[in-house]
Amino acid sequence: MARKSIPETIKLQLWVRAAGRCEFKGCNTPLWHNGLTLSDGNFAEFAHIIGSSKDGPRGTDQSEELQIDFSNLMLLCQRCHKEIDSYPERYPVGLLLGWKQEHENRIEIQTSYPEDIHKSTVFIFCVNIGCRNVPINFEAVRNAMFPKFPADPKGIKIEENYFDRLSTPEQWQIFAESRIRRRVLRLLEEGIDDVKIKHLSIFGIAPMPLLMYLGQCIGDTIPADIYQSHRNIEDTSKTWSWQEEISVEQLYSVSCDLDKKGETVLLKLALSDSIQLDKYEALISDSCSVYQITISSPSPHFLKSKRQLEIFSYEYRKLLNEIQANHGKNCKIFILPAVPVSIAVECGRVILPTKDPEIYACEYYADKGEFQIVLRIN
Repeated sequence: MARKSIPETIKLQLWVRAAGRCEFKGCNTPLWHNGLTLSDGNFAEFAHIIGSSKDGPRGTDQSEELQIDFSNLMLLCQRCHKEIDSYPERYPVGLLLGWKQEHENRIEIQTSYPEDIHKSTVFIFCVNIGCRNVPINFEAVRNAMFPKFPADPKGIKIEENYFDRLSTPEQWQIFAESRIRRRVLRLLEEGIDDVKIKHLSIFGIAPMPLLMYLGQCIGDTIPADIYQSHRNIEDTSKTWSWQEEISVEQLYSVSCDLDKKGETVLLKLALSDSIQLDKYEALISDSCSVYQITISSPSPHFLKSKRQLEIFSYEYRKLLNEIQANHGKNCKIFILPAVPVSIAVECGRVILPTKDPEIYACEYYADKGEFQIVLRIN
C-alpha cells in the first residue's frame, strides 16, 4: 500500500515539541541551520519509531496504523535518521520512545518558566592537581542544573593548568590573590556584559585550599548552588548531578580532641578520609587545640545529596562560632581538609569577613605523609 503523507499539522507539532532540534539522545543538533555551510533552512527529517512498513526497520503489524501518528514520529537530523534505520537492533522501539519523551519533556520544562525566573550563571573553576588537569564536562553541568535552571554556556570560567602545588606559602598566596580574588571580585562587581549576576551555579575541581579560597571570595551575598563531582557514576553526563536523598540524622560528629585553651586551633575535616595524628603532628604546639568534624565511615563517595552539604554548612558554621568563643577573636584556625570539592567551596563561603579570626588552609603532601600550611583564606 502507498505510504501515507504526514500532515503538516503533525510536522508542525513535532517541530514545536522538539524545539527544532534532533531528538536522538546526545545529538540535539539545531535543524534550522547547516553547521557546515552556515546556511539556514529546514534540515529536519521525520523518522518512524515503529517502522512505516511491516518489513521496514522496527516494523510490526501496527506499522500502517501508526504511519502518521505523532507518538510514533521523531524529529531527527539526516545522520541520526540513517543511524537508527541502518541498525534497528541497536535502537529498539522502547529506547527511541524513551528518547523522544525525555527530549520533549526537557523542552516543555525549560520553556514553561517566565523569562526572568530561574536564571543562574554557571561558574566553572578548574586548577590542575599536580600534573592532572580535570576538565568539567558541560553536558554534565547542564544535566546537574536541569530542571531548576537552564545552563547558559556563556558563564564564568577560571581555568589554570600550570599551578605548582609544591610552591611556597607566599607563592600560593600570590597565585590565589592574582588569579582568583581579583577576577572573581571584578566579575561579581561588573557582571557579564554589564548584566549583574543574581545567582551562581558553582562547579569546581582544584586543590582544596584554592577551592576554600574561591568560596571565601564569592561569599554568601550572592545566592549560589554548589555542585559535587561523583566519581562512581557510570554515565559521564550525570557525574555532577546530585544523587538520591538519604537519611542524614546524626550524620556529622563534632568533637574537641585536644583543648589547650591557647590561640592556635587545628580543625580537622575528616569526611573523605580519616586524618590520623601522624599526618599533622608537626603542626601541634604546646598551646594548640584540635577540633574535628567527621562521619562514622569517611569515604570519597559519602556525599550524595544537597541536604548533606547544607547540614555540614550548619555544623561547620556553629563550630567556628564555638572555637572563637573558646579561644578568642585573636585565635588562628588551621583547617586540615579531607573533604569533597563542594564542601571545600562551602567552607570558604560561610566565613564572615568581619567576624571570624584568621583562617588558614593546609595541603596534604602524600610523599611527606603530612599536612603543611599553605594559604591564608581570609
